[in-house]
Amino acid sequence: MKFNLKRCFIIILSIIMFFPSHYVDAASTASVKTKVLNYKGQKYIQLTGGNKKATDKINKILKTHALTAVQLDTELKKQSKQNFYKTSPSTKFNKNERLSIVYTDSAFMGGVHEIYSTFTYNFNLSNGNVITLGDVAKSTAQISNLVVSISAGLSIQKRAGIEIYDESIDNYPIGPDSTFFFYDGGIVVRFSPYEVAPFSEGFIDVKVPYTALNATPFTSSNNTPLVPTVPVTSDTIETKIDDDFEGYEEGNLYELANGQIWKQVDYKYSYRYSYRPDVIIYRDGSRYYMKVDGMTDKVQVERIK
Repeated sequence: MKFNLKRCFIIILSIIMFFPSHYVDAASTASVKTKVLNYKGQKYIQLTGGNKKATDKINKILKTHALTAVQLDTELKKQSKQNFYKTSPSTKFNKNERLSIVYTDSAFMGGVHEIYSTFTYNFNLSNGNVITLGDVAKSTAQISNLVVSISAGLSIQKRAGIEIYDESIDNYPIGPDSTFFFYDGGIVVRFSPYEVAPFSEGFIDVKVPYTALNATPFTSSNNTPLVPTVPVTSDTIETKIDDDFEGYEEGNLYELANGQIWKQVDYKYSYRYSYRPDVIIYRDGSRYYMKVDGMTDKVQVERIK
């Protein structure tokens, strides 16, 4: 049900968020102020000041979140009076023509506890354009640094006593539209409960400084550790990708030079183009993992052919 609720938001908000908006009106770059309003019990943020065209566009998106929450709350209450859907917004960053608004949503549909999810909205205040994680990490080097930095951040939190799942250190949901918000020194990638840790740990935030994001890739530092060595066993396959390789993405089919076809089964996104790169597929317990030359991490795969 959590997935369905988030999908409702994606469908409704995408209608508004992705209208053409590639205009630039530099007439006003004054700072904006944020305030919390209420619509039928659902809170939302609105802006005042700044570029009026940009502010109006952003305000429409931010209010739509509350409108959608009202719709979902109504639908859930039809199923049971005890059910509900609530949203609560906060301003995480408002500086240097960048704005980050985070909505924390909770839904109760019976069961032991509420379901929590988070939605982040990042904007360019000069023109009202939405900023995605894919806009921040554009280059191959930046994407690689982002992936490695998140793994490093999760490892640090696990060592500090946070119950990060062992498998989530190198296998977590990430993509160009993943949840993040700005802070003074970089970005914060946020994971919802159960994505990388138990429900009891709540939201897991991982800071990725700009210095790490823009560092020279594939080097060892505090933010970009060396890639772990791939274990070699009797089940190890060493060959090449048979044609172009454009990075990892859930559901991808990888045709190998030895005639085999393997499918990526975990949710991991990382872009890097190369032609016929070397690849290693190895078994770890009951699972198979693939590591492509030049990539900073591995992905779980299953054999199709």
